[in-house]
Amino acid sequence: MSHTYQYNLGQLFHNVSNSYANKAAIKMVDHTEVSYRELDELSNKIAHFLYTKNLRKNDVVAILNNKSEIAYAIMIACLKIGVTYTNLDPKSPIERFNRMMEVCNPKWLFYYKSDQSVISEYKSNTCSIIDYTQDDFIASMGKQINLPVYNSEVCANTPAYIMFTSGSTGFPKGVVISHQNILNFVAWSKTTYQTTTSDVFTNINPMHFDNSVFDFYSSLFTGASIVPVGEDLTRNPRKLLDALNLAEPTVWFSVPSMLVYVLNMRALKATDLPTLRVVTYGGEGFPKNQLRKLWKQWGSRVRFVNVYGPTECTCICSSYDVSDKDMESDELLPLGHMAPNFYGLVVDENGNEVKPGEIGELCIGGPNVGIGYYNNTVKTAEVFVNDPTFSTHPQIVYQSGDLVKQDPHTQLFLFCGRKDNQIKRMGYRIELEEIENAINAIDFIKESAVVYIDNEKYPAKIIACLNSEQEDNNKITEVLKKYLPSYMLPDLYFYRDQLPKNQNGKIDRLKLKEELN
Repeated sequence: MSHTYQYNLGQLFHNVSNSYANKAAIKMVDHTEVSYRELDELSNKIAHFLYTKNLRKNDVVAILNNKSEIAYAIMIACLKIGVTYTNLDPKSPIERFNRMMEVCNPKWLFYYKSDQSVISEYKSNTCSIIDYTQDDFIASMGKQINLPVYNSEVCANTPAYIMFTSGSTGFPKGVVISHQNILNFVAWSKTTYQTTTSDVFTNINPMHFDNSVFDFYSSLFTGASIVPVGEDLTRNPRKLLDALNLAEPTVWFSVPSMLVYVLNMRALKATDLPTLRVVTYGGEGFPKNQLRKLWKQWGSRVRFVNVYGPTECTCICSSYDVSDKDMESDELLPLGHMAPNFYGLVVDENGNEVKPGEIGELCIGGPNVGIGYYNNTVKTAEVFVNDPTFSTHPQIVYQSGDLVKQDPHTQLFLFCGRKDNQIKRMGYRIELEEIENAINAIDFIKESAVVYIDNEKYPAKIIACLNSEQEDNNKITEVLKKYLPSYMLPDLYFYRDQLPKNQNGKIDRLKLKEELN
């Protein structure tokens, strides 16, 4: 591939597709393949189509993404002309979906028909809506001349995508990631995983989930191949493995929960995925008892990489290679070393850097740190701040809210907890306040507090403690389903005449957790 200076993602994809035109870009589980040339030409057609519809640099397009070649091509088309895309969850409750649409205000919404899709409830007077699975979608574009398409005016700071994540105010926050953020990420990924054009990446992660950034960009922007995996396959581990055995993947990335699910369903055979060379995972801690089981199966032939990275920092900012020695203790794996071109700063409550071995909040700096939150300058200013140790010039860092300490000997970052009320569950980042806000909107709820407990009595449970005029779990759950995705719904409800308060008159969540332990 040419070593031309890559200043935007459209140019990068154009050069990759020219260099590997006849190679498989997408390997479907039904054994069909889409070459780089075909994907490039399809994305060119869509880019021309978007341009004729007056979409321009910095406009937004929303996608309900079914991982088809057209859905991938829409994303690439947006990148080529500087349009910002956002992949939204097609199963979002309508209220949450409406909020995300209000935040990003897209000019177009591309969807696919599904009985479970939110599209049947969505109404808009400002957004053009189109079903990209219809036969006439591509045909309607006519015989576009497939000239190379990328906009030279798309620059480093042009937004590439918006990724929505849970928000403490009750509104989802849209993280804005730029072309330069991703260009740096692609270079890091290619180097770290020693990617070649023979590699085949799984795309198990939903496209509205941050982990999919790794799948999409590490493969299609390096000359490797991607294997789209639908939700139906992820619900059946044996069928998933059978399909992947035929696709011959070399790199697997998912949350630990997916791997644990495969293990617990006893679906994994010693002969499965013989081509796999890397298993990488992140988004939550991998329970050591489960990791040991997988290590026993694959540890001798597969490289295991534990990764860490907030959505605000382009998916991944640190990594750690697992070894036999790590299997000897029950402690969670380290977050690893910061990726080259990144730096991590551990500070106390006053913004002063702490000594190695002391616990503080991790602040992250470097070219993967995103632009901020879309259409939300207040929240952006709260966590995208100037490095508190710099007084000579501006240096933006992201305050992660993660409490860590740095090992004085290895310099590895070790996770110690959360600064706020945010948790990671099933790989999803959840602000417990968002659940509380949804509960407090129910008319018969007087007050509520939501806590997360993970012990023998309540393993990985979201527990809602309520002062309520009615004690009807089913009714509350039905209301919450209108506002929250399934992974945010409380597992248990406890009712009290009053909730404990601290000296400031605020609900004492620490006391609640103590009482539940």
